[in-house]
Amino acid sequence: MALAASVLAAVVGTVFMTLSSTTEMHVEGREESTAPGKAAAFFLKLVGIEVEDGTTAMKVLSTWVHWLYGAAWGVGWWLLIAVAGLPLWLTAAAFFAIVWGGAAVNLTLTGVAPPPWKWGAKYVLLDWMHHLVYVGGTTLGWVWIEAIAT
Repeated sequence: MALAASVLAAVVGTVFMTLSSTTEMHVEGREESTAPGKAAAFFLKLVGIEVEDGTTAMKVLSTWVHWLYGAAWGVGWWLLIAVAGLPLWLTAAAFFAIVWGGAAVNLTLTGVAPPPWKWGAKYVLLDWMHHLVYVGGTTLGWVWIEAIAT
């Protein structure tokens, strides 16, 4: 139950992050990010599958990767809270560090983005905000699921 609950909590976090990033996108007047799709395309290219940037396929891939990546981090949440037995507040803090750090490293290594110290303060803060919303949503999702399960 704990693993399934953790993945479901991470899906709740992904809902919150999607709302956060979509709202920010409209406020800032920017295009939808294809960073998740570009990172996935890097790995797909290794097995001979080419997804061109600027295409509908890249937008669809980005959407799927965003949701699957967000849900998959539920395994990390489960390892922290159920396996390691960390308290909720420490799980959330460690989860933020791991998820944000993992994304920053992944985007840098796949060539999707430069290292975070080259992003500029505004973009680092925006990215932190979206990841904090994700972690907050995951934490809230976990609390809700625990309350329902008991």
